[in-house]
Amino acid sequence: MRAKQKKDWYGREKSIEELHDDARNWISEIDFITDEIRFLERLLSYNYINCKEAGLLEEIQKVIKKITAEKKVGITAKEVIQEQERILSNLIKTNAASQNENYFDTHQKLEAEIRFYIHKYKNIKKEIFTIIETILKKKDQKKLV
Repeated sequence: MRAKQKKDWYGREKSIEELHDDARNWISEIDFITDEIRFLERLLSYNYINCKEAGLLEEIQKVIKKITAEKKVGITAKEVIQEQERILSNLIKTNAASQNENYFDTHQKLEAEIRFYIHKYKNIKKEIFTIIETILKKKDQKKLV
């Protein structure tokens, strides 16, 4: 199991353990994002009335659509990662892990997709924070008047 597996991306080799660690890290990241999405949805629902008063209702609805779509993407990505883990397990059992180029290609593509998913989610989170910040500022302005 310590044998290095050739990876064509980044010009280095990765062991089977490192490939497995990638998958575990991705699943952990997706689980964390799922928890954050749940929190952000609650945050938006608690501030819904303030959003309406601040005139940000349309923006909130757009962001809610985006975050709902990302939640679905996360669920699908997690299922794909788990399937990749099952395939890797079977390849290890049959001692075919180092010869399977298709697995490494799929792993590489999955890695790029996960990075894109995380990047996209972070941008949506920034949008939500900007909206909430705007709401809080308008709410504070009303208190001063």
